[in-house]
Amino acid sequence: MIDNLFELFKKLIDVPDDEPQDDNAIVLAAVSLMLEVARSDSDGEQVEHAVIRNILTSEFKVESGLIDSLLEAGVEKVEDAIDLFQFTQLINEHYSHEQKEDLVYAMWRVALADGKVQAIEDHIIRRVAGLIYVAHSDFIRLKLKARG
Repeated sequence: MIDNLFELFKKLIDVPDDEPQDDNAIVLAAVSLMLEVARSDSDGEQVEHAVIRNILTSEFKVESGLIDSLLEAGVEKVEDAIDLFQFTQLINEHYSHEQKEDLVYAMWRVALADGKVQAIEDHIIRRVAGLIYVAHSDFIRLKLKARG
């Protein structure tokens, strides 16, 4: 079973460009964007990871047994990434506008998990929102919603 799980996440990390993306790769892209926010500041990473776990369970409906492996795969993807485009491209291809807003809202929840938003967290979420075509007014509305 461990070998099968390892192979699943190895496939998620190494999907060739000419193969269609599956739902797991899309979830991995969303997780990677949330992890980028979590790792961008030096404080509260544990709390932020707990929020990501909660989001994965409640909103992405990921089985609790797979969350640690998904987070590990996401951390690896983020560390190897040169930019955010590889993640936002998948989001743009497969997410509706509402799902994109849900992702931006989730990123705000991660940023606010430790009680404060660092400038770098704001910058990353702003960049992602722009790259996935979420309007600035929606970006602000989602930030206020997450604070509320």
